[in-house]
Amino acid sequence: MEAVYFKFILSLGLVLIFARIFGELSERYFKQPAVLGELVAGIIISPFLLGGLIHDPIILNFATVHNPFGLQGDFDIMYIIANIAVVILLFQAGVETDIRSFLKQAPTGFAVAFGGVVLPFVGGYFVTRALCPDVGIGGWLFMGAVLTATSIGVTVRILMDMGRLNTPEGTTILVAAVVDDIIGLIILSIVIGLSETGEFEILEAVKIGAIGFAVWFSLLLIGIKLNKYISRFLLNPFKSSGTAPIVALIIGFLVAYLVTLVDLHPVVGAYVAGLIFSACQEKEEIIEKGRPIMLFAAPFFFAYLGMMVDLRLFGAPGAAVLAVLLIVVAMVGKLIGCYIPARFAGKLSHNSGMIVGVGMVPRAEVGLIVAAAGYIAGAISLGLYGAAVAVCVVTTLVTPAMLKPFFKRQLAQVSEPVSGDSNSSNSA
Repeated sequence: MEAVYFKFILSLGLVLIFARIFGELSERYFKQPAVLGELVAGIIISPFLLGGLIHDPIILNFATVHNPFGLQGDFDIMYIIANIAVVILLFQAGVETDIRSFLKQAPTGFAVAFGGVVLPFVGGYFVTRALCPDVGIGGWLFMGAVLTATSIGVTVRILMDMGRLNTPEGTTILVAAVVDDIIGLIILSIVIGLSETGEFEILEAVKIGAIGFAVWFSLLLIGIKLNKYISRFLLNPFKSSGTAPIVALIIGFLVAYLVTLVDLHPVVGAYVAGLIFSACQEKEEIIEKGRPIMLFAAPFFFAYLGMMVDLRLFGAPGAAVLAVLLIVVAMVGKLIGCYIPARFAGKLSHNSGMIVGVGMVPRAEVGLIVAAAGYIAGAISLGLYGAAVAVCVVTTLVTPAMLKPFFKRQLAQVSEPVSGDSNSSNSA
């Protein structure tokens, strides 16, 4: 057993160093966010490519290991560490979010979320139905559900890397991504019910989504209304030791777990926990001391996403053609479905609307989870699963490069009046 632990330490170190090197290369030489380099690093060192030469997937059987929690079954240690990392990332993003801006953009975010779900779902359903008529309605619906997902983890990291987290576009994307997760939960519940029983469990799915949203919204209200008491009773006792930010992060983990009791993803809980502390007077201290922890952990999550990519899946019969069409539908569906409400309901400019649309494109871990659920349930074949993985990988890889020109254009538009004023004053 000691050899397994030693191997895990080596693997963890290798993943982190490769992620850091490729992230640095991406920023310094390719002028792209570090997250892109970290994803590529994961693909390169995955167990399916070079990773097979340096490490194997590390699985621990907790039934044979002494543990005080009574855990049973096999656990992928890399998967556990990756999920801890993304919880830290979303908690930190929540703390760094301007809560007033978040609430201001909430109506637009809701509209963007609905627009970004409808078009990709319908497109994914009909494309799969046309190319894979033998799969059946369960498979068609599952592929539509894969396309509705938005990876809040990837989007948050890109916004943080680009320094655009607290812009109107950034907060709109964050609100939309959270609501998107709850809508996705409803759709997934309906699809799984249909696959297992052959019946639409609409009322049950809506009930689950309503409970999930009520819990999330209640936690947000607690942070807004009771932030003084949170500071006084939860953080003040630890101020003298300088560990208040650590206590805040621990509470973030607890909230991340609590939302799973109503079937929400832990990252949704982690983000709302961060929002709670963003309203507290200790916000700046939590940001200052939490960022190094986030910068250490987050690259592992994105490298792990890359490591899950098995390129052999794309070689399944018909998977390549289906994957290309689904990628187009996935990207165009989010762009149009999110741009229109952002542009007209949110009254954002054309460029800002495009930023929102592109920011909602990556599927990453959320899409992979939905696809894996469909494959395990027998609703989709290996070929469809490979196509779904391709959608998640490509949409995640292209988003940073697609976002950067729009942010540059936005900065240029802001600076133009300033330069114009200075020129006119000089000529005068």
